[in-house]
Amino acid sequence: RSTGINISVDQEKEGKKIPLAEIDPFTFFFYIYKHRGEGRIQILQKIAVKLNLPSPEGDSGIPSTNAQNVWLFPYKYNRTNNEIQRLWKFFFSALKQEITDEQFSDVKSIYGVGLTKLTQGLFYIDPLNYLPIDKQTKPYLKDVYQIGTEYESYFGYKQIIEEVKEKINKPFYEISHDAWWCNNNTNYWIFQANPKYYDVMGALEKNKLVR
Repeated sequence: RSTGINISVDQEKEGKKIPLAEIDPFTFFFYIYKHRGEGRIQILQKIAVKLNLPSPEGDSGIPSTNAQNVWLFPYKYNRTNNEIQRLWKFFFSALKQEITDEQFSDVKSIYGVGLTKLTQGLFYIDPLNYLPIDKQTKPYLKDVYQIGTEYESYFGYKQIIEEVKEKINKPFYEISHDAWWCNNNTNYWIFQANPKYYDVMGALEKNKLVR
């Protein structure tokens, strides 16, 4: 709480509130990134101080989550199959880059997860190896690089990742930032239609489209 993060209460049965006794690492990150603007920067800076890490100065391009839908697991009275433990196991598999299709599908099926939050969570814990496939990156990948973003399995997600690596020579955190920038600068999209007629990426690199 000293960092400014307030954790919601759990429910032992419908309507009966109790303190949340356990949490998975992805939900922890979603609690941070439900905040926006200066509030989020201040939280990240406080966490950095506690962990003796360099203090971040910006967060542009880091996906935000819906503040009303932070948890990646249901209330206690609906947790019937070790949901939080499965998320922890998935977390460690992700850090070792040992996710399987079966594990991905299993975690995706947990109430409160879904594909978008799953890839955002992977990006939060390892932005060098995982890219969020969300409302920011989807139009950017499709319209600028002609990369499809439809998938249902980890195999499909990895295919997108590999195509991104082949076509975009940038780390994923820069791609996420570029996607955020493009979606928040309408002048960019006016000219993005055909790179043969307008060097969009060259202009972006030279910062010519800011105004």
